[in-house]
Amino acid sequence: MITVKRTLAALLASLMLVPAMAACNTEDTPDTPAKDTTAAVGEDTTAAGEDTTTAAETEPRETERHEIKDDLPKDLNFGGKIFTAYVGRVAAKDQFVLGSEEFEGDVVNDAVYERNANVQEQLKFTLKADGYDMSWNTIGPAVSTLILAGDSTYDIFMGQQYGMTALVGQKMFVNAYELEHINFEQPWWMNSYMDALSLGNKYRFLLISDFNTQAISNIRANLFNKSLYEKIFGNPDELYQLTLDGKFTLDYMSQLMAGAYADLNGDGVTDIDDQLGLITNGLYASVDSFVYAADVPFTSRDEEGFVQLTMINDRAIALAEKLCAFFQQRAVSTRSSGLQNDIFAKGNTLFLGNGMLVQASELRDMEDDFGILPHPKMDETQEEYRSLVHDQAQLTGVSMASKNLDMVGAVLEALSAESYRRVTPAYYETALKMKYSRDSISSQMIDLIKNTMTTEFIFAYNSSMNNLGQIYRTMITNNLPNYVSNVEARIGAAETNLADLIKVFKGE
Repeated sequence: MITVKRTLAALLASLMLVPAMAACNTEDTPDTPAKDTTAAVGEDTTAAGEDTTTAAETEPRETERHEIKDDLPKDLNFGGKIFTAYVGRVAAKDQFVLGSEEFEGDVVNDAVYERNANVQEQLKFTLKADGYDMSWNTIGPAVSTLILAGDSTYDIFMGQQYGMTALVGQKMFVNAYELEHINFEQPWWMNSYMDALSLGNKYRFLLISDFNTQAISNIRANLFNKSLYEKIFGNPDELYQLTLDGKFTLDYMSQLMAGAYADLNGDGVTDIDDQLGLITNGLYASVDSFVYAADVPFTSRDEEGFVQLTMINDRAIALAEKLCAFFQQRAVSTRSSGLQNDIFAKGNTLFLGNGMLVQASELRDMEDDFGILPHPKMDETQEEYRSLVHDQAQLTGVSMASKNLDMVGAVLEALSAESYRRVTPAYYETALKMKYSRDSISSQMIDLIKNTMTTEFIFAYNSSMNNLGQIYRTMITNNLPNYVSNVEARIGAAETNLADLIKVFKGE
């Protein structure tokens, strides 16, 4: 068993990464004899001239999330102009963009309603949105058809990442660096994520901020059955502690999965009637989460910020071998027929594959307690955990056909700022963490996961990179870790596509 060396509460407090919940650290002091502070009734215990100001009163107070304001000019007034968003998923429109357009008593909906009302009043414009139930492979053609026809109905497009990235090379979107009033130094912009999506230091065509609240729910997460863990291994808080100590690795998770397996029906075959280490439906998207959690250097950037492929390296090769062993062990079932959530909820599976934060809400009726972890590091030499965002996360692009480019930057800045102050806390702090997570430590794990959200250029642009971003999927499914030969078979076409893409932006 793993020994808990420090108090969990103290360690978890240091991981409170959302500004609204941040706390000041204090240094440990050596033990000193206790003083008798009891005073007689009416006795004045304050020495003459003694300063009674407490440390808490003198230390600078950390600015809370709701206090951070945008720096937009106070006199901005767009005279009632209409700003229209094209939202590629009806659910996202309903929940995070327009909500129900009235108070309903739901914490997220009401925060969305208040955000929209406040921003429209601030900038004197009207916000509209049209929602379309489109998948990743239909959002691209629909958007390009509108823009190439010069249709200026929509100022921004919000759609799934996998489809939106395909439009970048077609120059369907405005470079956000050219828009007025956007301040990427503000905390509501997810800069590291946008940098990973960028083509060169001077270009930013795809945006993600707190206005893209749906993306938070699409961060990959590692859900585990706490009750089953306790039955087999002991106190599940030990697993949280191990994670906080940076020691939750692929090998460690693999050992837990193997230790959890039991052939309950005695047929000698791994199936959903057994006690499983991990349940998933196929290995495709499940593999991605572990690949990009491993911090492998698949790409690099030149001095201008343009991407270069560095696919063949020792760490990438070793990862293929590790993941084959990890997923092909007896404790893993990949044949859930799409019922992995239901099978996990029944209580005979330690880990749930292909998980995202949103699944915490889908498992609200599960009888066993479940916990939330990041995906494991490849090994203990890895400095940080990395939490991949699903490729259906919603991104924003500014239409080249928009007639309102004078106001787009200001509107996006204001919507992002007010989302940061109001909508994200409602969804993340109140709905996701308090309503759906089962314990306070899981809540802190959600902080850790969100703080390490990431993507990788080859993953986001997979369709343009000859499927290099998903190259592990077939290898792991077929238990053939022939990484180098697989990359060599694809990298030539990918490098040609990448070079052509870069030429577009260099004007060559």
